[in-house]
Amino acid sequence: MNNKGFTLIELLIAMTVGLAIMAAVYGLMVMAQKTSSSLDRKVMSQQDTRAVLNLMAMEIRMASYNPRSEPLIWQGNGTAAMPGIPLCWGAPVSARKGIVIANANTLAFAMDLDRDGQFVSDNEYIRYSYDGVNTLTRATNCGIPPHLLGGNAPFTNVRNAAAVAGGIPMFRYFNKDDVDITATVDNNSSQTNGIPAIRRILVTIASETEDNDSHTGQPKRMVYSTNVIVRNHVLSPPYPMP
Repeated sequence: MNNKGFTLIELLIAMTVGLAIMAAVYGLMVMAQKTSSSLDRKVMSQQDTRAVLNLMAMEIRMASYNPRSEPLIWQGNGTAAMPGIPLCWGAPVSARKGIVIANANTLAFAMDLDRDGQFVSDNEYIRYSYDGVNTLTRATNCGIPPHLLGGNAPFTNVRNAAAVAGGIPMFRYFNKDDVDITATVDNNSSQTNGIPAIRRILVTIASETEDNDSHTGQPKRMVYSTNVIVRNHVLSPPYPMP
């Protein structure tokens, strides 16, 4: 600098340094904002998934609830389903009690919550179903079921099918010897490896954030699971063979 002020070169250098500092500060601010946004999405996805898993466990635990121990409550009349159960579920089988459908991606069950011997209330028959893509639904009728996770739900998708090679079953079933009978339980009335043999259900949800993580460029995936002991299914008549 001379006694008349800054030279042009000095001004250019100062401006360049100043712009570089401002660009660095702006970049840090943008990165912090993206990190915060990704963290928010992850936390929301965790909260959504845990809430859904807790609801599923609470309701599945009541499957086959039969407070009056009525031996004929699970039977249809050959053309109709159990009293109040939607016909779209198919004809019930007495040996299967309140669990009408059980496979790796779908679980449908009934429970006599109001102790009246039938299932008129919507919440007394529930079907959970994973579409094999990104959506988990809960239905109490034959219409289009509302989704719980995935599809148009913000921030979270269900990715059981894509979590690992071959996918992760939404539901896995175990008998009294804790043997996995998931492969044989579907549409099966066997006391050994069918629906009547179910004693424990492992529910697993692989959830994925809707947006990509700012660091990896990929959605953040988390896997949550819970075990449900279906005591009501065991205690309700007709009782299992010894």
